[in-house]
Amino acid sequence: MIDWSEEWKKHREESSWNRWLKEKAISNEQYWDCYEFGDRYEEYNRIAGYPGTILGRMLLHLDPSSTVLDIGAGPGAYTIPLAKVASKVTAVEPSGGQIARLMRRADQEGLKNIDVINKRWQDIDRSELETYTIVNAAYCFQMTDIKEDLQKMLDVTGKALFLVSLADHGFYDVYQKVFGEQRSDPDYIYLYNCLYQMGYPANIEIFTRRYLLPLQMQLDILKETYDLTFKAMEVLLDHLSSTGRLEDEDGKDFVKRKHKDAMILYHKD
Repeated sequence: MIDWSEEWKKHREESSWNRWLKEKAISNEQYWDCYEFGDRYEEYNRIAGYPGTILGRMLLHLDPSSTVLDIGAGPGAYTIPLAKVASKVTAVEPSGGQIARLMRRADQEGLKNIDVINKRWQDIDRSELETYTIVNAAYCFQMTDIKEDLQKMLDVTGKALFLVSLADHGFYDVYQKVFGEQRSDPDYIYLYNCLYQMGYPANIEIFTRRYLLPLQMQLDILKETYDLTFKAMEVLLDHLSSTGRLEDEDGKDFVKRKHKDAMILYHKD
């Protein structure tokens, strides 16, 4: 029988993202601290329609007395809207740069009910946490011992645990064709099967987002982690064109994107 937590660990360690971090001799947190595109992420999420319907699903579980734990909060895609409904949101975020972006948004919205724990999830002791109405962990799974980290999430969940992970970003062929990538990070099915083997059967919903991303923004994102040479740019544009993903609107170039998010939901009761 497959041990999904061990499979997760193996594929996490072998992922292209981990290899890139090792090549650059930086941690995941250091990357986000100096991520040049970071201040434009709110604009990107708006264009990409994220978190979209997933946020609506979470809001169904909240009322003004609820508390939320948002793990890997980043610049606040979930923290900010959830804090407008819940009595308190505790954001776990190891990157100082991301916390600065999050709190800047909180100040702009006049939100005073957000607490921040500036640590990696795996470094937090259970005694530092409360029990929360809902726990959300979205696109934050730079965790090796996933079984242990999931159990800690479950231990502090009062009502519902949400895990949001990748189903398909629709760009695998681009990374392979242009940059020679062969292995992606472990996706949602590993998380789902880990929970199942731990005795926590969950539900899965897949949400598809279709959007037009300005070509320059797409290039800026790629430049953050790839050497986009003149030759690579030629190959990229030719591939996008041949696969029907380049579009011109009023003289401006866009990339057609199709992104699938997986929402894993475990009800504590």
